[in-house]
Amino acid sequence: MPSTPLQKSNQEAKVALIGAAVAVTAWGASGVIIKHISLSSSEIAVYRFTFYSFLLAIFMMAKGSPLTIRALRVSIWGGLALGLDVAFFYEALKRTTIVNATIIGSLQPIIVSIYGYKVLGEKIRKQELGIGLVALLGTVGVLVGSTGSAEWNLTGDLFSVGSLFAWSAYFILSKKTQDRITPMEYTASTAAITAIMSFIIALVLGVSFTVPSRENILWLLLLAAIAGVIGHSLMNWSLVRIPLWVGSIFTLFVPVASAALAWIFLGESLNALQVLSTVVVILALGSILRYQR
Repeated sequence: MPSTPLQKSNQEAKVALIGAAVAVTAWGASGVIIKHISLSSSEIAVYRFTFYSFLLAIFMMAKGSPLTIRALRVSIWGGLALGLDVAFFYEALKRTTIVNATIIGSLQPIIVSIYGYKVLGEKIRKQELGIGLVALLGTVGVLVGSTGSAEWNLTGDLFSVGSLFAWSAYFILSKKTQDRITPMEYTASTAAITAIMSFIIALVLGVSFTVPSRENILWLLLLAAIAGVIGHSLMNWSLVRIPLWVGSIFTLFVPVASAALAWIFLGESLNALQVLSTVVVILALGSILRYQR
């Protein structure tokens, strides 16, 4: 017996939840990969998104649906939002503590959830709201438990706030383009726009580019493939099939995945607060998944 449209939609939503989980894990891996790249943050941003956009463009050409001017035009605001997020966040990391920059960024689900509730009419149960707050507190616990010796700086925190709003705008715009272009077109277009924007910002800041070594090129390609192709592509595909606030709250797992992967692959230590907070975040996100229909 063939499945009904509702059953098909439910099946896609279940796959999309898994896709979102894989996407945020891929984003969490980016910090571990960046540790191996001996380039400045501005250079990494430019090379990362350039390689990432080329990989997606080649993939789309192989599928017989090359990137179009229309897709770039529809995605312009999303690309600008992502480019600003990258620029603001990297600058925040230079000026304030890593903990401050990341905790401020972790507030994104609050902004996106309010937008989803007020504008998109998404329903959020009280139980889910409470569990989401528990997940947020768990993420803060993971970050507070990490070491961050950089000196606090108000300007750096303001850059973090700018990154927070830019990242929230990118998520919202990802959802709004679902009826105009495909998620793959949106992902490839925003990648190309962000690459150009990162290059212009680097030129304005007077960044001197160096030719990456063969080893760095391999790490950059891995970063583009995992954090870019897998992370952004899967999340953009998932966001058109699940509530916006659910996809956003999944991003709370990014610092958790970063800390766990750094422990596994880089031998970085995890204290009791981080381990306990990690368990809290995983259980909270698992509970939110259980509530989804």
